[in-house]
Amino acid sequence: MMHQSIATIDSPEFINLQPLEINPLMSSCEIKVLYVGENRNQSYITKEVATEMAKTLRGAPIVGYYKEEQEDFRDHGEKMVWDGDGVRFECQTKPYGFVAPDARVWFQKFKETDDFGNEVEREYLMTTGYLWTGQYEEAKLATEQGRPQSMELDEETLDGHWSTNSKTGMEFFIINDAIFSKLCILGEDVEPCFEGARITAPEVSKQFTKMDDEFRSTLFTMMQELKSALQGGYKMELEDKNVETEVTTAEEKVEETTVAAEEAPIVEEAPVAENIEENSIEAAVEENAEEVKEEESAEETNEPEVAPVEEEAPVVEETVSEETEEVKDYALIEQELNELKAKYAEMETKYQELVTFKEAVDNEKKDALINSFYMLSDEDKKDVIENKQKYSLEEIEAKLSVICVRNKVNFDSEDSSKNEDKVEGQTTYSLDGSAVATPAWLAALKSNRDNNK
Repeated sequence: MMHQSIATIDSPEFINLQPLEINPLMSSCEIKVLYVGENRNQSYITKEVATEMAKTLRGAPIVGYYKEEQEDFRDHGEKMVWDGDGVRFECQTKPYGFVAPDARVWFQKFKETDDFGNEVEREYLMTTGYLWTGQYEEAKLATEQGRPQSMELDEETLDGHWSTNSKTGMEFFIINDAIFSKLCILGEDVEPCFEGARITAPEVSKQFTKMDDEFRSTLFTMMQELKSALQGGYKMELEDKNVETEVTTAEEKVEETTVAAEEAPIVEEAPVAENIEENSIEAAVEENAEEVKEEESAEETNEPEVAPVEEEAPVVEETVSEETEEVKDYALIEQELNELKAKYAEMETKYQELVTFKEAVDNEKKDALINSFYMLSDEDKKDVIENKQKYSLEEIEAKLSVICVRNKVNFDSEDSSKNEDKVEGQTTYSLDGSAVATPAWLAALKSNRDNNK
């Protein structure tokens, strides 16, 4: 019997986590998803449709197909497999992150250059996400250097129709509605459908986040001042009125006492009374003198102390000492910088040597791979041989394999020692060599349209 765990009746004790208390092995990123209007993939998305589609961005996975030997991402990672069951496509991408459930989504205009060198302004749908850079080291390529991005749409929910642009005569698939299924990281040498679509470290969102913080700080200060004016200021005004009332009352009492003393009848006093009066006056004078002294001493106490001129000398010495230390620190930093530059130059030289060596090894592997397709003529392999430097090993194998299928080569007669990676009765082709990757959903639509003609 498997172990069972049953919740008790007591209410759960929740942990009060703050919004920014997240896994430290993640890195935030900013994504230019798509731009509105026509694109070179022969699809068309209006801003209204993009706004509706944006409601499905949150929670979408961020995927990628990373090639270890190329040390970079490739395209959508679709692999075509031909076996006894026919042709099918397999996905080679894996999740590298996600669009957060509370991610910001907005439109932002950018000035870009089109394929003809003209400056154009495009309005992009943008959002933010998180990448597991602590788990996958290659994900740092997107946050530290930036990588192209290509969105993928869910084929089952995709709604649209084909239409011809009367001005250009080009046919476009007008998208009416769609759900984002993935956002795919591409390699630096893979051109996305939307030219400027990229995944980078936060840039635009960081700027308006800073503006929002300043606005919130200013608004909070204004609210505090308003609160003080409505509460504290009003009480101070009342207190001032009470003080004025008390002073006025005291002055009125003094005047009344003085008038009463002047109106009182004069009575001849005895000599003892005269002595008492004189003693009282002297005592009053002494009390007044003591009060004056106390007030003067209080004023002296409240006055700010002025430091002697002689005591300012240590401050000057301390300032000079701090400036000297800053000069020393700057010289030390400059020395360390020069050392780092020298190390970097040495590493750059070694890196170039490694690149040259790697290219030589790759060329040998490519030549061996091309020669392994002995069943094809030199004319069949002409394009691959001339563009050997541009194609990877996988791309060369895919292109030559497709030519074999077109020429109806009998694979049963091949030397098995030259096809160790192939399974008998199954031929695999990689589609990551296209300059502009065509999404599977658009290829399916075009194929379906051609079949219905």
